[in-house]
Amino acid sequence: MTQEQLGWDSRFEEEFEPFRKEGLTPARVIAEHRERYILHTGEAEIAGEVSGRFMFTAITPSDYPKTGDWVAVSEFPAEQKAIIHGLVPRRTCFSRKAAGVKTLEQIMASNIDTIFVVQGLDNNYNPMRLLRYAASIKNTGISPVAVLNKSDINPEAPQILEKTINLLSPVPVIEISAKTGSNMDNLKNFMREGMTSVFVGSSGAGKSTIINSLAGRQVAQTHEVREDDSSGRHTTVARQLYFIDNCGMVIDTPGIRELQLWDDEGASAPGFDIVLEYAQNCRFKDCLHENEPGCAVKEAAEKGLIAPEILRSYFKLRREMEFIRSKTDEGAALERKKKERSFGKMIKNTLEIKNKRK
Repeated sequence: MTQEQLGWDSRFEEEFEPFRKEGLTPARVIAEHRERYILHTGEAEIAGEVSGRFMFTAITPSDYPKTGDWVAVSEFPAEQKAIIHGLVPRRTCFSRKAAGVKTLEQIMASNIDTIFVVQGLDNNYNPMRLLRYAASIKNTGISPVAVLNKSDINPEAPQILEKTINLLSPVPVIEISAKTGSNMDNLKNFMREGMTSVFVGSSGAGKSTIINSLAGRQVAQTHEVREDDSSGRHTTVARQLYFIDNCGMVIDTPGIRELQLWDDEGASAPGFDIVLEYAQNCRFKDCLHENEPGCAVKEAAEKGLIAPEILRSYFKLRREMEFIRSKTDEGAALERKKKERSFGKMIKNTLEIKNKRK
């Protein structure tokens, strides 16, 4: 394998020039396991870990390498490991708000060309969830594609496909069956060597099965799905990058139970265009579409011109974005203060040790 097959190009080379002057070499993160990484240099896979300096300067989890990142390393072939000293600026990344209370960015994967949003045409199908994914991908520079899997088990697949196309336009929507191989060529049309694709979706949607079908062999583990809710009993537990002939690099991600937006432009995503279209006719430019007089959005909803579920989803996303905007700066400041306190404590301990030696 070459670095070009891993996605390396002239733009990355230009960004890497300062690292090369320091005698470092590029490698791509193909898997992350807490504080340990699996890297590929274009010649071989090698274990990696971040340097102490890297660890100290990292403020938030998003500052650490993620699957798909290009990093600057010093190699130690005899020990079959590498030390990561720097992160090549990310071209694109797919993020969400980290699950839990803290308002922090969680990067799912980076340097991606295409995101395949997978839903199964069983109990897994949820058009509003597709809208949320479309909102989270907007303005990332990544091309989204909606994939409706398991068409072999749903006789209404053609009708669902048409409905989804109308909902997500202009996002491409394709219908496949990874189990039977139906329409898999339509999926491959969005992939090519040197490109990186990521498959996202809830547990049990069939992401790993799709990857295995593309590869023609089992590269990603698959598990049974519960019949009551179409969820996987076990899911992918780490983000892993695979190389598939003629399809480039493919990243499998754990099933996402909770998708909270990070990008604050999500409300202008496909599916919400109709809300924004009517909003242009509101009496007030800063109309919130709640109780303001002359609200064209509210009027359109009352006439049935905007589907209730679309409007509910729009308001929910807007509330999330307002919350994230209010908390993001606060969260980053707390992380910096934590680092500063740690540094101050280290300096104090060092001085105490020196004074005792005098």
